[in-house]
Amino acid sequence: MKNLKRTLLCFFLILSMIVPSILLTLPVNALEDPVVTNTKAAYLYNIENKKAIYALNADEKVYPTSTVKLMTGIVALETFKDRLDEKITVTKEMLSYVSGNNIGLDAGEIVAVRDMLGALLVNGANDAAYALAFAAAGSVEDFVLLMNKKANEIGAYNTRYTNPTGMHDEAMVTTAEDTALIALYAYNLEQFMDFAALLKYTLPETNTTKQFTVYNRNCLLSLYYETGYFYKKARGMNAGSTYEGGYSVVTTATDGDLTYIAVVLGSEKIDGNIYSYTNATNLLEWAFDSFMYLDVLAPEQIMCEIPVTLATGVDHVTLVASDSLSVYLPTDTDIEKEITFSWTTNQEELQAPVRKGQLAGRVTVMYKGEPIGTSDLIATADIERNDMLYGLNKISEFTKSRFFIATLISAVIISVIYVFGKAILLKKRSKKRYR
Repeated sequence: MKNLKRTLLCFFLILSMIVPSILLTLPVNALEDPVVTNTKAAYLYNIENKKAIYALNADEKVYPTSTVKLMTGIVALETFKDRLDEKITVTKEMLSYVSGNNIGLDAGEIVAVRDMLGALLVNGANDAAYALAFAAAGSVEDFVLLMNKKANEIGAYNTRYTNPTGMHDEAMVTTAEDTALIALYAYNLEQFMDFAALLKYTLPETNTTKQFTVYNRNCLLSLYYETGYFYKKARGMNAGSTYEGGYSVVTTATDGDLTYIAVVLGSEKIDGNIYSYTNATNLLEWAFDSFMYLDVLAPEQIMCEIPVTLATGVDHVTLVASDSLSVYLPTDTDIEKEITFSWTTNQEELQAPVRKGQLAGRVTVMYKGEPIGTSDLIATADIERNDMLYGLNKISEFTKSRFFIATLISAVIISVIYVFGKAILLKKRSKKRYR
């Protein structure tokens, strides 16, 4: 009985030491989703790694509202390219389409393409959008055709435009994923962000209007219209709203070596809170907190050994990675458990001499079984050749060569023929003697 009590006591003591250590080494829970509320659709994309890391109803068709101006800016920039100083004469027909936010262009006013792009991409001016549309294509209808053609080229197949401003039309729709594709294209388009990231734009004096300044309507970027949504990492692209489509924002944000595009569509305004901005900030902060570049491979990290022949006192050499590798991964990645390596060598063994740094293979780094990067494998030491072993090896190789084997066979055949021939000759001579 005493022995049983002692055994049980020891068991519980051991268990009390093991259980806490198990609890401490359990893997961290997967990343929690960001807080996104009171909105129809959202999408978050990392530019450097070409990876979407969050999507909410990303394929659901919604009204694009002011995000339409991203495409208006794209088509206008690609149409005029290096002709941004070209002049546009504003007409009554252009102004007849205008409603909503505008800078008050006058019929007969002469403006520059550059200034209309500034008014469009900084302030979201609808009259600037129509001036650009007529100047680029001759009519709204033809400009909209260019917009839809470009959307299709970019891969935004679920997007359909009917005007260049985003003012509500039941037939005009997009998706959060399409909008992210369009925003990415705009981001990479020369001069687009030169306008879209400005806090303000000063329009020069024209033949009808004095100089004046317009301000960025993206409240993540600018404090001019609202002060409660400023986000210092934002660079801006577009923001706006319609009654039917709700509030929308498309913005870029950069922190260190990571840049994201956040798209939030169809958000509500509740108790004074515009949720397009709140959700965009939550998404971006979640991304910056939850993902980073992690070192998964260090230079000279030991991977494997490979046999070495023709050397004295050494029969193998260690192979290490030649490069470091940092990969964009969740911050809670367990490097020891979730990162694995697979390697191949160029040959089964190396022959001395071996030189330090000599290329010998390749290692593939994998995250949860998926390849995420590669590096060369190189030798870690100089290994000299033993000349005697080298000579013996050459002799061995020669004896295994086709030439040697063919020569040997030929010699054997010639010897056999010689022996048989000599035997036949001796036999013939012997017969002559006894006649």
